[in-house]
Amino acid sequence: PPSPLLFLVPPHSPTMRSLTSYLLPWYVWYYYKPSMQSSGALRARISRERKTKTSTPPPHLYRQFIVERRLKTLFPIYDISPKSEAPHSCRILYLHGGNFLFDINSFHWAFVAAMAERLNAVVTVPIYPLGPEVTLYEMYDMVQPLHDEMASCLDDDTPIFTVGDSAGACMALVLTQRALAEGGVASTRLVLTTPVVDSSLTNPETRRMAGADPWLGIPGIEETLRLACPGSNPKDPVISPLYGDMTDLPPTMVLTAEYDLLSPDTRRFVKKARAHGCDIEHVEGPGMIHAWPILPFHEGYEAREAIFQWLEDACIEDASYMSYD
Repeated sequence: PPSPLLFLVPPHSPTMRSLTSYLLPWYVWYYYKPSMQSSGALRARISRERKTKTSTPPPHLYRQFIVERRLKTLFPIYDISPKSEAPHSCRILYLHGGNFLFDINSFHWAFVAAMAERLNAVVTVPIYPLGPEVTLYEMYDMVQPLHDEMASCLDDDTPIFTVGDSAGACMALVLTQRALAEGGVASTRLVLTTPVVDSSLTNPETRRMAGADPWLGIPGIEETLRLACPGSNPKDPVISPLYGDMTDLPPTMVLTAEYDLLSPDTRRFVKKARAHGCDIEHVEGPGMIHAWPILPFHEGYEAREAIFQWLEDACIEDASYMSYD
């Protein structure tokens, strides 16, 4: 792949960027890119992380927040909320990224904490089973009831949001499409951060972007499909929601990054969804990399503030409507 020196080239936007935004791609390239460059490297990382990673919230979350653990079928669910007596403004279903193969990590938990605090929200985090131990279809069948239960909650007037990044954003979109297809309801708003929307890899622009992406790689995505969706059609909407029904999607914020091989297909999704009349808020990240809003640097904090403000606006609108009603 090309040298990460390309990330020292200023982005097309004239806006000044932080020094960390130039240095972070080097770190990501060094630690993450190799595992996405071959099937063997990806399998080795899975084996390594199964032995070393934990999916439990970090200790500081227990000190700073109310953390409740419950079980849903075969996986645990954590509800994170502020230690406050004020009524919660919303409930959030958060679906973490990780290529459908890797556990939630410290970046995800930090994002969860920021959402809970900033929005005075209850954030529900399912620690869903991963591939290759279970297939992607089994993952959805396990998580769908949780999504549907939260989205259709009738004894709580607070709005329900579904938020996901990367593979988690794909899951958020697919769960929404499946619920609507079955005549159910969706959450009030969706937030999709650098989502996986087309795993078929048939878009030439996606392959051209692969060399510029310091995180993801075509061989790793292809191996992910073999591990999590063996023998499946990659254009199945459960795998690639770009080919799913866009009708009646709730207002959706979509975030894309300049140096992310997923962005070309995500822009196609934005165009298609808008053509179906969907309310789409599209945020581009000039010079940014995959999943940048959950990363701990200036531009990441700016992006998450944009997300929180957009969700907060929905809380205010909902409160005004309830007051008027």
